[in-house]
Amino acid sequence: MTEGEKNTSDSGAGPTQAGAAADAAVPWYRRPFFWGMLFFLLLFVLAAWLVWKQWQVAEQYRASLAAQTAESRKRNDALEAFLQKLRLLLQKDPCVIQRELGSLEAPPGVDLRVLPAVPPLAPSDGPDALRQLPAAPARKPESVAELLEQATVLILAQRPEGLSMGSGFFVAPGYIVTNGHVVGNATEALVINKATHKALRAAVLRSTQSRGRDFAVLTVDGAPAITPLKLAGGVKRTERVSAWGFPGAITTDDPKFAALLQGNAKAVPEVVYTDGAVSVILQRTPPLIVHTATVSQGNSGGPLVNERGEVVGINTFIKLDDESYRQSSLAIVSDSLADYLRSVQVPFSRAAARPAGGEKP
Repeated sequence: MTEGEKNTSDSGAGPTQAGAAADAAVPWYRRPFFWGMLFFLLLFVLAAWLVWKQWQVAEQYRASLAAQTAESRKRNDALEAFLQKLRLLLQKDPCVIQRELGSLEAPPGVDLRVLPAVPPLAPSDGPDALRQLPAAPARKPESVAELLEQATVLILAQRPEGLSMGSGFFVAPGYIVTNGHVVGNATEALVINKATHKALRAAVLRSTQSRGRDFAVLTVDGAPAITPLKLAGGVKRTERVSAWGFPGAITTDDPKFAALLQGNAKAVPEVVYTDGAVSVILQRTPPLIVHTATVSQGNSGGPLVNERGEVVGINTFIKLDDESYRQSSLAIVSDSLADYLRSVQVPFSRAAARPAGGEKP
């Protein structure tokens, strides 16, 4: 080999050896491939962490939703059980409802209002001392509404089991009629309406809850000069009627009633009016009027009147159909009340007889 050839061969092998030596001299942490792999690895870890956090939030939400659903289901079950107890209680006699309502334990969030007790009534001198008739003549009411407002009274009777609330009406000056179950075994009660202007003491003169009759007669000390209600001689199917009284569902929300219970004897609650029609007259002993005028606890003893303001019956109880949630209002016919008043020698007036005729179509 000549010297020229040797030089040519040496110059061709030199650069390759230099590049290999240069690559071998670069550390691993300065190579782009390493940092590219590290960057993609970090991106993967970050994506995995974000997915995990989203899964954690979703799991917490599902757990919270499941807890809320369980709590709502528990609350709904408690409400349904409570409503079932109320339905069963509404099928009982109103006096039993008044006695047992306070023993029901309402679920959280349910405002079950029970009338607070009032101080016991002071002893009286007996029924005979309370038969004081007003000397002043009564002003004739100008409308049926005015007639019913001055003749219908709220009755509060303090009984051993608690305060009983009901309605009643004047059948003669100084004499009020109500249901026997309103006063129970109480000997006295408080009565009040806009005509009395304040709470008056009344003595229970007579009371009965036998043979289908549910009547009581109260005599009032210092009764106002009012126009008593007259008892109608009969009632017909489809006849328009109205119920007057003090239903607890409305009266307990009356601020005047709250003031009365707190000791303000001059706080007079508003009498409540509802109207309807006679659905049927059940020929029982005594006959019962089934009507569509809405009544509730507290209406017991109040008058059911026709369009002339004549008493066709005394509202006594309600029935509730569990399947249809339909309420039936029932009143004892005025003829049975008239027979009872005659038997206990309590004065009353009958309405003028109407012309004979068949039932309305």
